[in-house]
Amino acid sequence: MDTAIYFSLSFVYAGLLIYGLYVAVKERWGLFSIFLLIVTAALLYDNSILALGRYIGEGRRLELFNALRYWMHAFFTPLLILFAWQTVRAAGVSLAKKRVPTIVVIVLTAVIITIDAIPLFHLNLDPVWQHGVLSYKRVSSSAGPFMIMTVTFFIFVASLIVWRKQRWIWLFIGLIGMGVVGLLSIPFESKAIGNVSELVLILSLFATQLFQSRGTGTT
Repeated sequence: MDTAIYFSLSFVYAGLLIYGLYVAVKERWGLFSIFLLIVTAALLYDNSILALGRYIGEGRRLELFNALRYWMHAFFTPLLILFAWQTVRAAGVSLAKKRVPTIVVIVLTAVIITIDAIPLFHLNLDPVWQHGVLSYKRVSSSAGPFMIMTVTFFIFVASLIVWRKQRWIWLFIGLIGMGVVGLLSIPFESKAIGNVSELVLILSLFATQLFQSRGTGTT
């Protein structure tokens, strides 16, 4: 079942990425907005490798493909901090439009990427079968939750600001929905449900970007 879910998510992300690229060119998205497309591309890759793992088979090639998943996660997921900053800027918050606070957020993002990436230079992976899915997992314990917590915090704050400033509640709902869907992985004992929860958030981020770009024209 998990393999089917990963395949489905891959197709959704592929369609979302193609559509996003089209709209980004048409509406001339700014750099911070384009980061959403980079994260989407990384999630497309992540789910595709999980879906294809059993067909690629155990070996060095699949191990390398999975190692790249960890590197993408470390380098690209924190970019959502800058995307969240852009949504606050598009909502009309003057502080977000100033140079110094923006530089601080950029530096913070770079620090988080560095903290998450350094352990990957000593990355050790072992093959694991889970719910019919073959992938390579870290031998050592997973990286700490600091990065995910920081990204989630920025998106949460941004969702409240956009809700208040623009009466757009869907970013907040998407964040809550991600948590609710993620909890379903407990009774269903499915790793893929966690990836579905990521899609819920990405869809709300896309919806927010489209709302702001078409409503303000200043992204």
